Amino acid sequence: MGPLCRYSLLQIPGLALTAALLWWGWSLDWLRAGTAVVLFLLWLLKDILLYPLYRPALDRSVPHGARALVGRAAIVSVPLQPVGRVRVGSESWRARGRAGRCLPAGTAVRVVSASGLTLLVEPQETNREHEADT
Repeated sequence: MGPLCRYSLLQIPGLALTAALLWWGWSLDWLRAGTAVVLFLLWLLKDILLYPLYRPALDRSVPHGARALVGRAAIVSVPLQPVGRVRVGSESWRARGRAGRCLPAGTAVRVVSASGLTLLVEPQETNREHEADT
């Protein structure tokens, strides 16, 4: 289900309530039929104009949870032997070294992927290592 469909489904209760209130106002002769229709169409126009603002929040392709950490830098806080813990920002995460590699505490790593709540990490390349390779 795409973001437009999800947004449309979220608007149904508001449209139904607006229609019911406008019908009630018309049935009590508080509103003319034309005025009620114009007010309903303005309400609908409001929903259409707000859609671009809500679309990013309704798009499911935005990574979240552990997947949102892929590419971030981390520090090993509990040695990875092969599983340990890393600190990403102020959060502590369960982690495993790439290819089961053991890493000591204090090693700077980069998050490569996530499986459930376990991060797969690899050591960050230092400038010296990079210069030695070239």
